[in-house]
Amino acid sequence: MYRFLVDETPIRVHTNMEHRGIPYPKDQAMGVYSSIWNADDWATQGGRVKTDWSHAPFLVTYKSFEINACECPVSVAGMDNRKRCSSSEDKKYWWDEPKLSELNLHQSHQLMWVRAKHMVYDYCNDASRFPVTPLECLHHRHRLF
Repeated sequence: MYRFLVDETPIRVHTNMEHRGIPYPKDQAMGVYSSIWNADDWATQGGRVKTDWSHAPFLVTYKSFEINACECPVSVAGMDNRKRCSSSEDKKYWWDEPKLSELNLHQSHQLMWVRAKHMVYDYCNDASRFPVTPLECLHHRHRLF
């Protein structure tokens, strides 16, 4: 499971459902990036809310940004990196802890709050752009991604 946190609050979760035929990004290094795109016609409450481009340029800053992960050199094959960055029995890496395989009750409530208060667009509910519901939307227990 990938968890994306802001100030210790989960804002997105992506669960590994390969056993259900849903691809999971495990064979490549993870990166972090930000972007802004014009999605006025679909992402902003179905196009009802337009971006006010007069406020451009839009600036984003990250404060106290920290990544705690295993380095994944490009020169090393994906499978070798995966072996290198998992700790088997010794639990050397925090991401191998069993408690990280799902959200606890408090984190689930935090995520529901974030979705209710801050989520503007959910592609799982966008029947006009996705007339056939994406597979991951059908199978995820809480659809918390």
